[in-house]
Amino acid sequence: MQHGKPGNSHGDGASQDNEVRAHHDLALARGEKRVLCRTTEGRLYSYAKDEIGVVSASSHPAVLSARGFIVMVVFFAALAVFSVLLVAGPTSQGQDPMWGALVLTAAGGAGALYAGRLAGTAARAKRLRIERGIPEPSSRQLN
Repeated sequence: MQHGKPGNSHGDGASQDNEVRAHHDLALARGEKRVLCRTTEGRLYSYAKDEIGVVSASSHPAVLSARGFIVMVVFFAALAVFSVLLVAGPTSQGQDPMWGALVLTAAGGAGALYAGRLAGTAARAKRLRIERGIPEPSSRQLN
């Protein structure tokens, strides 16, 4: 056990993994919400749900940091603003508004809200890991 927390140990390869898995299974049996994941150093670690942040379920490159999600918020917000200009633009030439562009406005707004929530989740998890001395999770999937 590391820092007196179940599911964390320093050991040798497979034996360490087995010990972490055993502590993880006990924590799940107690009703804790935990995620088994590798750290950036390659060790297995049992993270509490609030410590893990945003987990990628894909093998493709993914945004997992608060900064990355903030970039997405800016992108989606810009899309929403641009789409409002698309809706109102034709009226300057005496034409009817392009109401179909409101779909982009809704998508941009929803995307910005969703990315903002994920940014908050990632930032809170990062802060908790730092406060608790917990290693960073790897973006690679567990075998």
